[in-house]
Amino acid sequence: MKDFKKLFIVESPSKINTLKKLLNSSRDEFIFKATLGHIMDLPAKNLGVDLKTFRPQLFYLPQKKRILEDLKKAISRIKEVYLATDPDREGEAISYHIQEYLKGLNPSLQFYRLELHEITEYGLKEALKRVRQVDENLYLSWKARRVCDRLIGYVISPFLSRNFKMPLSAGRVQSPALRLIVEREEEIENFKPQKNYSLEVLAKNKEGKCLQLELFTKKNLLKKQNKEELLEIYEKYLKNREILVTSIKERIIKKSSPSPLKTSTLIEMAGKALSFSPKETMKIAQRLYEEGYITYMRTDSVRVSPIAKREASEYIEKNFGKEYVGNVRRVRNSAFSQDAHECIRPTKVSLERVPLGRKEQALYELIRRIFIASQMSHAQYLEKTYQFRNDSLPKDLMLLYKGKKLIFDGYLLLLGKEEEDTPLPDLEEGESLRVFDFRIKEHTTKPPERYTPHSLIRKLETLGIGRPSTYATMLDILFTRGYIVEEGKYLKPTELGKRVCKFLEKEAPSFMDYQFTAKLEEALDEIAHKKRDYYSTVKEIFQVLERYLNS
Repeated sequence: MKDFKKLFIVESPSKINTLKKLLNSSRDEFIFKATLGHIMDLPAKNLGVDLKTFRPQLFYLPQKKRILEDLKKAISRIKEVYLATDPDREGEAISYHIQEYLKGLNPSLQFYRLELHEITEYGLKEALKRVRQVDENLYLSWKARRVCDRLIGYVISPFLSRNFKMPLSAGRVQSPALRLIVEREEEIENFKPQKNYSLEVLAKNKEGKCLQLELFTKKNLLKKQNKEELLEIYEKYLKNREILVTSIKERIIKKSSPSPLKTSTLIEMAGKALSFSPKETMKIAQRLYEEGYITYMRTDSVRVSPIAKREASEYIEKNFGKEYVGNVRRVRNSAFSQDAHECIRPTKVSLERVPLGRKEQALYELIRRIFIASQMSHAQYLEKTYQFRNDSLPKDLMLLYKGKKLIFDGYLLLLGKEEEDTPLPDLEEGESLRVFDFRIKEHTTKPPERYTPHSLIRKLETLGIGRPSTYATMLDILFTRGYIVEEGKYLKPTELGKRVCKFLEKEAPSFMDYQFTAKLEEALDEIAHKKRDYYSTVKEIFQVLERYLNS
C-alpha cells in the first residue's frame, strides 16, 4: 500500500527548518515546499486586464517553473495539502493560486488553509486546530488591489511620461506620499518666523530659597510681541515687592504605558532607537518571525491574545512585583485597522536573547521591551501648581510655578525615565516671597519639520493610505524615481518631484486626493468582508482614470 504524506507549503524556505523542529516526530508525515513569493502575476509588458470585464490575465511566472515542477512531482505521494503562506491578503492569493494549480493536476486533493501568526509550537497547534478553506473574498480583495494598481500604473504613469517626455511613474501610495513631502516643503519655504516674549520672575522665601516663576493670564502663559510691555509690568507691579502664595493645587498624573507595536510603530521605533531604515526593519523582523521569535510583523492591530497577556503578567509579577502588572487596557486600533492579527510581540516573553546576528538581537530586544512595558502598570506623578499674587498685580494676571515628582515608576522601571523631576518647594498658602530679579524669555516660532521615513509612514497610516505590506517599499520607489532625496534623516523633494506632484495635482486631482487612496483601501477591505463586489470596485476606479488614458 502506498505511504501517502502531507504537503506543507510556505512562502519562505527559512520557515521550513523551524517548522520541522516544531513538528518533531510528525515531520516525516510532511513534505515541505516554499513558493518564494507569488507564483502568478500579470504580464510585465502589457496591461493584462480586459477593460470591459476587468478580468486579469494572470500567468505562471517563468522563474517559478522549477518550483511548480517540484510540486507536480510531489503530488503523486500526497492526499492533503496544508497552505501556510503568510496570513494576509498577499498570502491568501498565493495559497489560492497553489490550490488552483494542484487541483488542476489532481482534483481529489484535500486543501487546508493555515494562518501561522507565530511560528511556535503553540502557534502551529492553534493553526492546525483552526484550518479553513481558502478565502475566496480575501482573494478577490487581492485581485482588485492588483488590478487597480496595474490600471493606475498603465494609465497615470504613461500620461505623466507623455507630458514630461521622460519615463516616470505614479502609484496609489507613492503619489500621495510624494504630495505630503512636497506640501511640507512648501510650508517650510513659506514659513515666516515670529518672535514673542514672556516674563520670568525670580523670588526668594524667608530661608533664601529661590524660585523661578512665570507670568500667566488666567488661561495661558502671557506672551507679548513687545518686551517693553513685560518690563513695564515688572517695574510697576513686581520689582522688589512681596508676593503671596494664594493657592496650591495638587493632582496625580498617570502616564500611560506604551501600546504594543504594530508595523508602523515598529518601523518608527526601530528608526529612532536603532537607526534602521523601514526596509531594513522589515527584513530583520521577517527573519525573527520565520525563526519563531516574534509574531507576524505585517499588522495594523495592537490586540494581544489572552495567553500572551497572561504570560506577560506572570513574567512582570515575578521580575518586578505584583504592583507592576498593568490592568486590562482598552485596545484602540486605527479606524483603518483590519485587526486580522495580533500586535508584534515576542513569542516567548522570558527569552532575552536570540541566536542570530547583532541587528536581529537589537530589534528583538526592542520588540520585547516595548511589549513587556505595554503590559505593565502606568507611571504616576505628583504635580503641584503654586499660584502667587500681590494686591497691586492686575486681577487677570498671576505668577505660577509647577513642580512634578515621579511617585510610582510603573513601566518606566523597564524603559527608563523620559523626563527629570522638577522640585516641589515646601510652601504653604499665605506664605510670602520677595521678588528680586527677572528675565525676559524670547520665543521664536519654528517651521514644521520635514518628514522622516518613519514620520511619513505614521502620517500615511493616519490618513488610511497604504497597508503594512506597502510601507517599506513605497519609499524605495520615490528614491529610485528621483522624486525625493534624504538630507540627514529627513526627506526632501527634488525639483522633478515637485514638478511631478504639481502636474498631477492640476491634471489628475482625483487621483492625488488623499481620500482617493484611503477609500480604495476601505473598498478592498469591504470586498474581503463580502460587503462590496470586485467588478463595481474596479470599474469605479477605472472611471476615475479613464479620462487620462489617451490624454
